[in-house]
Amino acid sequence: LGDLFLLNEVELGELLLSLNYLPSAGRLNVDIIRAKQLLQTDMSQGSDPFVKIQLVHGLKLAKTKKTSCMKGTIDPFYNESFSFKVPQEELENASLVFTVYGHNVKSSNDFVGRIVIGQYSTGSPESNHWRRMLNSHRTAVEQWHSLRSRAECDRVSPASLEVT
Repeated sequence: LGDLFLLNEVELGELLLSLNYLPSAGRLNVDIIRAKQLLQTDMSQGSDPFVKIQLVHGLKLAKTKKTSCMKGTIDPFYNESFSFKVPQEELENASLVFTVYGHNVKSSNDFVGRIVIGQYSTGSPESNHWRRMLNSHRTAVEQWHSLRSRAECDRVSPASLEVT
């Protein structure tokens, strides 16, 4: 029965992220490397995906950044780096919210999927990635993550409720 449930789940796509923390500088570096098999949001034009990255302290939004928009692909290569100032004592209360949108000229952007990594991780792969990053300062830790639906994120991560 468990397998049957998985078959009905809509695949939203995956995101390849690299995280590293520099304690001396108090910087959290995030690389959005690529995404694959993203849910196509616009059937006529193809998808124009971009990723919004939000740094959340506790449940308070601290900073928002975003990647460039990749035209007409569901397998975008971003290779974009972002850096957030996070003092070491605030690291345990920090979460990174990654939301993939399909750019839409006519209306608001289309939500594709989201993951949360950090204090309010959306699942064990996200928690493991955060833990590996914390345990290997100054070394980039790369990992694929499956995107989750808005409802699934809201159910498991309070950080995703705050930052839409």
